[in-house]
Amino acid sequence: MPHFTFAIVLSTLMAAYALRKKSLSKDGAAGAFVLGLATFSSNYWLFTIVLLIKADRKRLLEEDYEKSSERTVIQVICNGLVAGIVVALYQGLFETSQNQLSCFDRDKLSIVMIWMYIGHYACCAGDTWASEIGILNKSWPILITTFQRVPPGTNGGISELGMLASFAGGATMGLSAAITLAFEQRCHGFAYEIVLLGAAAGLVGSLIDSVLGATVQRTLYSKKEGKIVSNASDKTVTVISGMDILDNHQVNFACSVITSSLCGALAWYLY
Repeated sequence: MPHFTFAIVLSTLMAAYALRKKSLSKDGAAGAFVLGLATFSSNYWLFTIVLLIKADRKRLLEEDYEKSSERTVIQVICNGLVAGIVVALYQGLFETSQNQLSCFDRDKLSIVMIWMYIGHYACCAGDTWASEIGILNKSWPILITTFQRVPPGTNGGISELGMLASFAGGATMGLSAAITLAFEQRCHGFAYEIVLLGAAAGLVGSLIDSVLGATVQRTLYSKKEGKIVSNASDKTVTVISGMDILDNHQVNFACSVITSSLCGALAWYLY
């Protein structure tokens, strides 16, 4: 019960802060509260620390984070549903009085779920870092499907700096998780493999996002304005890449599902 009270308080503070900074809409804040409640009520600090660090890094990296349009519940779902489900299932399976694991690696399914959780947020962090830092690349990115130079902001565009940033973003999530586990579960020691997992999930997740962006997400370019635009306002707007099948939120969701599933499958195979 005390841990659940902590979850309510921290989730409320997180949602209230986001509302005050206008980074989330009212329904977005409600979604964040539910996600926080599911995450912070776990007995394992791993889940809480990874979520808080991911949110904090996103705020620091996005220069216009507090000035941008408010995130809705759809965006919260697309970026947190997979992790929220994993945490809720983990609590039901491994955090009951009848089945409380002393160490997360004592059960194969536990390892799979931990890897899926870390893989999810490493993927999200990798995508964020690639977008916000990759834009600083000196040359135009190349489209991942054709390797042709495309304007910055093109869905599916990749660069050396962007890929390095996605690797670093994922590694940050993995390192945060490994450090937390080292303090929380001394029976395991420092989990170097989780750092590598985070780095790989950040990079691979970013590449998956790029492939989806280049193929099933349409990118429009305005010759008149000389930049990527969201809609065809005049005849100078042309399609650079992709089909108009998924929007950015749907691509993010698909990418997180694929990446976290790959991480879970890898854990199942290795252990």
